[in-house]
Amino acid sequence: MAQPYPGADSLNSHRRRSANRDTRLLLLAASVLIAFIANAAGLLAGVTIVLPHLLYLPVILAAYWFPRRGIVFSFALALGYLALVLLFTGGDAGEVVSALARAGVFVAVAAVVSLLSLRLREQEERYRGTFDNSEAGTFIVAPGESGPQIEEANYVGAALLGLTTKNLVGKHAAGLFEDPGTWEALAAEIDRSGAVYGCETTFLRIDGVTVRVLASAGRLPGERIVLTLVDITARTNAEDALRQTNAKLNMLGRLTRNDLAAAVSALLGRIAGGRREFDDPGIRRYIESLEEDARVVQRRAEVTRDYQDLGLRPSGWQAVQKVVREVTSCLLLPGISVRSWVERLEIFADPMLDRVFSNLIENAVRHGETVSSVVITYRILDDGLVISVEDDGVGIPEEGKERIFDYGVGSEGGLGLFLVREILAITNMTIRETGTPGKGARFEIHVPPGGYRII
Repeated sequence: MAQPYPGADSLNSHRRRSANRDTRLLLLAASVLIAFIANAAGLLAGVTIVLPHLLYLPVILAAYWFPRRGIVFSFALALGYLALVLLFTGGDAGEVVSALARAGVFVAVAAVVSLLSLRLREQEERYRGTFDNSEAGTFIVAPGESGPQIEEANYVGAALLGLTTKNLVGKHAAGLFEDPGTWEALAAEIDRSGAVYGCETTFLRIDGVTVRVLASAGRLPGERIVLTLVDITARTNAEDALRQTNAKLNMLGRLTRNDLAAAVSALLGRIAGGRREFDDPGIRRYIESLEEDARVVQRRAEVTRDYQDLGLRPSGWQAVQKVVREVTSCLLLPGISVRSWVERLEIFADPMLDRVFSNLIENAVRHGETVSSVVITYRILDDGLVISVEDDGVGIPEEGKERIFDYGVGSEGGLGLFLVREILAITNMTIRETGTPGKGARFEIHVPPGGYRII
């Protein structure tokens, strides 16, 4: 269905406002005419107490409908009433004083109503501007005879569904969803908690095309519900494509690693055969160097197997104490105690967070030489939070503190700490070594604000 240009709704709204203004002016003029005729008749009949109250009606209507001109109108109406009193009472002092008092009250009432109406109008315009100009599709759902129905929608919401705002009004709310039961589930959650935020669901356009949206909703007065939709179709399609690409790369890496492992195994077999065949010391040293290089390639292939799923699964909140406890239960730590003081701490991290702590603890055991304990703590800073993994070993020399995270550095192929840094970087965490050489190593993981929570 063809969509009108975005300004069409504004033009129709302007026409409606013009028609409303003309209607209000007609009603206001009629109320003024009736009030003055009634007061003139009353003054002729000597009635001056009740009938002047009729003038409050046009005063209030004018101040409410036209607040910026309400005081001027009430002043003009008060002058007209004074002239009417002077004309029909012959300038009686008592009647003139009463009329002056009423005129003052007219102006005061108009001032109060105008002020309240201006504030109400300002809030209404603020709401209307937010509603109409929001980049999210916004709908007001109201109770109807056949169930909840769309009472109002902005242009973005109508365009999202392939409709106009006029055609969308009155449609059943459940009919917008691909699964009509989704609306009942949303309404039940709103009744339970008052609002729903970030619910991913699917809407159905008028042309039958599905649209993935992020829906939020909340309760309004009068049993109404405000529903906002953000189109995430492009994002979800990109995520699906990325997952498929990662899966294919993962499969390619697995096949390549298997081929490499087979080739290295064959090479090691031939090297072993060469060691049995040759006795010359020079040749044997050369063969041993080849074997060492082959072992390094083999170790790297094994390590990359453990990290083949890096970034493949979505990140999430993880309890650090639980992760550390599971890691230490699977490690051989003869004579070494691991004490963790990170209760109630959760961080937003890749599912491979356990590899981070297992690598750091294994690194302390393998290279710390004199390590007897590893302590894991955290502290909150102005710019986030720091998790410290500290041991009492020999530490790391100053010149090696940055190089240990580089690819290819270390006796085990140089992938452990390199991949630790890469795992943390997925959720914008960083790591550095800040220990004192000779007293122990200390790895500090910096977690950005919003990346941690204390439960």
